[in-house]
Amino acid sequence: MFGFGKTVFKGVNKEKISDRKYIDDYNSGEAIGRVTLGKLGFYYRDLGKKYYVPYDYIDRTFTRISECQPDDSPAYFYYRLILVHGEKEFANLIFNKEPEVDLIHQRLKEINPDIQYGYIPPADGKRKYFC
Repeated sequence: MFGFGKTVFKGVNKEKISDRKYIDDYNSGEAIGRVTLGKLGFYYRDLGKKYYVPYDYIDRTFTRISECQPDDSPAYFYYRLILVHGEKEFANLIFNKEPEVDLIHQRLKEINPDIQYGYIPPADGKRKYFC
C-alpha cells in the first residue's frame, strides 16, 4: 500500500528507479561497506536512501581525510570517498577504514578506466563544502 520494503533508487537526475534489473544488479553486486559495485552502475546508501550512479557519470574520485580531535583522547580519522561529475562533488561517503576506500578506488578504475583519481583544487581557489 505505501511501498515500504520496496527497493527504490534515486538516480543522478533525481528520478526514482525501481526497475527490476537495477534491483537484481544491486543484490548481486560486490558490496564494500555502504557501497555496492554492480555491472550496471555504482550504488550507495546515504541518509536512509539508496542511490544509483552510472559509471560513465563519475568523472573523478578522491579520498578526503577528516581528523577528529576529542578533548581527552587520541585523534581519529574518517575517510571520505568523494565522487565528482564535472567540477561538482555529488557524493561524500564516510568510511571508518581507509582500505575500504582504497579498494573502491581500485575497483572503479578496473570497471571504468576513464575515471580519474585525485583531488584538483577549484580554479577560484575556494573549496565548495557540503555542510
